[in-house]
Amino acid sequence: MKKKDLGILILRDNLGKRILRKIIYSRMIFNFLLILFQIFFFFLFIFKMNEYVEYFFGGSLALSFIFIIYLANCKGKHEFKMAWMVPVIIFPLFGIFSYLMYHLNYGGIQFNKKLQKIKLQTKEFLPDSKILHQIEKQNSSIANLSHFLATQGNFFPSKKNKVDYFSCGEQFYPVLFEALTNAKEFIFIEFFIIEADETWMLLLEILEKKIKEGVEVRVLCDGVGSVVASSKAYQKYLALKGIKAQVFLPLIPFFSTSLNNRDHRKIVVIDGKTAFTGGVNIKNEYFNIGKNRFDYWKDNAIKIQGPAIRNLTTMFLQNWNVGLKNQKEDYAKYICRDYPEFSDEKGIVIPYGDDAHNQLDLAENVYLDIIYNAKKYLNITTPYVLLSSNLQDALIFAAERGVQVNIIVPSKPDHLVTFCVGKTYLKTLMDKGINIYLYQKGFIHSKTFVCDDKIATVGSVNLDYRSLYHHFECGTVLYNLDIIQEIKNDFVETLNDCCKMDEESYKKIPKRHKFLGRVMRIFAPLM
Repeated sequence: MKKKDLGILILRDNLGKRILRKIIYSRMIFNFLLILFQIFFFFLFIFKMNEYVEYFFGGSLALSFIFIIYLANCKGKHEFKMAWMVPVIIFPLFGIFSYLMYHLNYGGIQFNKKLQKIKLQTKEFLPDSKILHQIEKQNSSIANLSHFLATQGNFFPSKKNKVDYFSCGEQFYPVLFEALTNAKEFIFIEFFIIEADETWMLLLEILEKKIKEGVEVRVLCDGVGSVVASSKAYQKYLALKGIKAQVFLPLIPFFSTSLNNRDHRKIVVIDGKTAFTGGVNIKNEYFNIGKNRFDYWKDNAIKIQGPAIRNLTTMFLQNWNVGLKNQKEDYAKYICRDYPEFSDEKGIVIPYGDDAHNQLDLAENVYLDIIYNAKKYLNITTPYVLLSSNLQDALIFAAERGVQVNIIVPSKPDHLVTFCVGKTYLKTLMDKGINIYLYQKGFIHSKTFVCDDKIATVGSVNLDYRSLYHHFECGTVLYNLDIIQEIKNDFVETLNDCCKMDEESYKKIPKRHKFLGRVMRIFAPLM
C-alpha cells in the first residue's frame, strides 16, 4: 500500500474525529440537552418566576399523569412502557418530547413507506408456494416455523443447500477472501461494522481487482457502526475506485430520529452461488489480527451454497434500494437465478431477516419457537443478555420442564452498562436452574442456538432489545443438517474456556456494578 494512498490519508484524518463524531451523533448528548432544558425551566420558575412555580409543577404533574394514561392504553410491550414512565414522571418535558420524537417521527414513517414498497416489488420473485407446502409436509417438526417465516416475512425454506460452519474469524477469513477472489459477476457486501484497518485494506485490494475484471461490487455499511467508512470523504474515495458504496441511514447530528434502527446485518453474496452470514464484521478484532481490546475474539459464521441464497440476496437488495433517491433495480437479474443444488443435502435452510418496521418480531419468534419445542437440551451463545419477558419466561419454562439450558456469555464487558444490566438477568436465569457459563479466553460475540441435534440458528441477532426490536437483523435456521453437530461440538469445546456462574462468583461482582445493573434494568428496552 503506497504511503500517500488517498484511503490512508482519509483514514488518518477521520481517526482524529472518531470520538467527536460519535459524541455528536449520540442519543445521550441529545437527551442530556433535553434534561438541561428541563432543569433550566425548573430554576427559571424558582428564581425568576416564583409566583408561577405552583402552576409549573402542577402543570408538569398533570402532563405526566395524562401521558401515563396514554402509555397504559396504547399498543406495545409493557417493558417499553415502564421504561418510558420513569423519565416522563421525573422530567415530563424531556420524557414526553423524547417519546414523541422517537415514536412519531416523520423520517421513520417515510422510510417505512419506501421499505414496504420495495418489499412488494421483491415479493413477486418468491418461490412457488407449492415448494413451501411440500417442505412442510415432509418436515412436520419445522413446518410451523417455516410457515411463519414464509407467510409473514417472505423468507422461504429450501432444500439441497450446502452449508459450512466457521467457529472463529480465523477460519472464516481465508474462505471469504478466496470466494471474493473467484467472483465472476457481482459482489454484494453488507456489514454493520466496516473498519478501515488492515483487514479491510486487503479486502479492498481484491475488490479493486474484481472491478477491473468487470465484476459489479456494491458495499453497504451502517451509519453508526462504520464510523470512518460511512464518512462522505471515504464514500467518495470508494466511488473513485469504481465501488458502488452506500451508507444505511446516514445520521443527522442530534436530531436523527432513526438512530436506533441500525443495519446490524452481516451478509456477503457472490454471483448468486455463494453467500456468507453470521456474527462477524469486517475489522481486525473479529479475525484476531494485531493488538485489540480483548485477548481473543470468539465469533462464528456460515457459508451457504444453494437456493437459500435467494433470501439473503433479497434482503441485501431491499436495504440497498431503500437508501436510493431514484430507485431503479433489476431485481430479477440477481434473484431469479439457477442456484446450485446439492442433492445429498436433505435438511432445511431458512435465511431470514427482521427489521424495526414490520411489527412481527420475527427474530424473537424464531428463538421462542426453538425454546418452546426443545425437549432435551438447548445451547445458546450470546454477547448480551437483556431479555424480554417473553424470552425470559420461555427459557425458565424450558428448564422447569426438564430441558438442559446452557448459555455462554462473556465474562468481560464490551459495554459496561449493558454488561451490568445483563448480569441481573443472568442471576434470574441461574436461580431457575439454567446453566450460565462465563467465557474467560476473551470476548464471545457469536449468536447461536443449538437444540436437540435437530435445529440451530446462526446470525446477527443478540438476545437484547436492540437486536430484537430496533435493528435490521438476519439469521439462518438450520434443520436436520449434519452441520448442526459441528455447531454443537463448537459449543462443547468452547465450554473448556469458560467457568460456570454460581452464587459465589455472583457475590464477587463489585457492588457498584450490581447497583448500576439493578437501577438501569428498568431502561433495558431503551438501551
